Amino acid sequence: MINILKEYGNNCRGFVGTSAILLLWAVPIALFPIFFGRADIQQLSLTFFFSLSLYIVFLKFFSKGNEKLGIWAGLLLRIWFLFTPVFLSEDTFRFLWDGLLVSEGRSPYSELPIDVNLGLDQGLEKELLSKMNSPGYYSVYPPVLQVLFLVPVFFLKRGLSVFWTISVWKAILIFFELGILYIFRKSKKEEGSGNFLKYWLHPLVIWEGIGNGHPEPILFFFLFLGIFFWEKGKTFSAFIFYLTSIFTKILPLLALPFLFFYWGRRSTIRNILLFFGMCFLLFVSLLVWLLLSETGGNLLEEHWRKGIGVYFTLFEFHGGIYYLLKNLIRHTWYPYSSGIILGILNIFAICFYSFRVSKIQPDNKTVFLMTVWIHLCGIYYLFSSTVHPWYFLPILAASMFTKTIWPLVASGIWILSYSTYSSSPFYDRNWVLVLEHSLVLGTFLLETFYPKTHKRKDSLKVFTE
Repeated sequence: MINILKEYGNNCRGFVGTSAILLLWAVPIALFPIFFGRADIQQLSLTFFFSLSLYIVFLKFFSKGNEKLGIWAGLLLRIWFLFTPVFLSEDTFRFLWDGLLVSEGRSPYSELPIDVNLGLDQGLEKELLSKMNSPGYYSVYPPVLQVLFLVPVFFLKRGLSVFWTISVWKAILIFFELGILYIFRKSKKEEGSGNFLKYWLHPLVIWEGIGNGHPEPILFFFLFLGIFFWEKGKTFSAFIFYLTSIFTKILPLLALPFLFFYWGRRSTIRNILLFFGMCFLLFVSLLVWLLLSETGGNLLEEHWRKGIGVYFTLFEFHGGIYYLLKNLIRHTWYPYSSGIILGILNIFAICFYSFRVSKIQPDNKTVFLMTVWIHLCGIYYLFSSTVHPWYFLPILAASMFTKTIWPLVASGIWILSYSTYSSSPFYDRNWVLVLEHSLVLGTFLLETFYPKTHKRKDSLKVFTE
């Protein structure tokens, strides 16, 4: 069967045959948000997996020599999603609310949406409050995103509807994804490796990125730019863009222990002691301010109860080990401590892995750093209480340069997590949890400890050496 498909792929690389495959790939995921929502789990699953199958067929048998056609197909589909409603997540409504607060000179980190009256169009405020999913919590979106939120809000305050304002936000995401394409092409010219279509055409990227407005493409743009400049030996520029990625979403903080160990192994004792001294002074100063200052103490308490602390104590969505530990300690005096315990374990696991791989002197820094990034995110998600499907977009993008398979498996199967919303009240299905985690962990273990060839792939060496 495979030989027949290969022969067919070789004979039908023309415009018509490839276009037919791309059309079959695009139509189902394009029409789904018009007729269905996330509660329609059967239609959602059938649509997604059908499109995913065509995506795999295209990459396997038709992508060679048709990269431009694939890029245009992905771009046209993204433009289509400018005119569709968000259908899997309500996060974009919080983006607009935060943007409105910032535009009025108010802080989204210190004012709860349910307590704020902006004095603007009351219908608009009620619409955003009714549709956002966290009106009782402070914003957790870092400053770079807060600045970008001002762009769609500029049009919102001048009479544009919420629907079209979200379209403006989606258009911003498209520009950042085109930026990823530009960096990829510059990087590929120098390295001759990678497959951009692996990211560009993935149904999860289309749905969760442009379709529902999640800002992960912005995060990866800055992270990719930092890696690109590090590869070229421009350390200062690389650091600036890495810092910008952190101020876009805090996920790149995962790489901080690795960067420290990598730098420490190649630096002098004097520089290391100086670095530790500066960090110690900064930490002590912050701790004193938080504990002794009334403002700092109140800020810490409020954000632990109604901000970022909630993520570690109350938020939960398709976490693996988290649910196991939660069931084990549910009858103790503090059943919500599972999130804190796993957070501590997460730090130790990330630091241990970072120390192990920091000794490697890679021939290709881009492939090396992308592989490290994938594994760091994998460790984090393993111990996390909350793993949404769009969390996999940054590692799916990184997999363009590596031979790591498990991010593709995770990006394919995690769509089933929307089964949580198929009934009211919402709850996670045990069979979905088992299926998701067993497939992803099974793939990871197989490709790490039982490679198909006698020679380990470079991407696996990074983890196992």
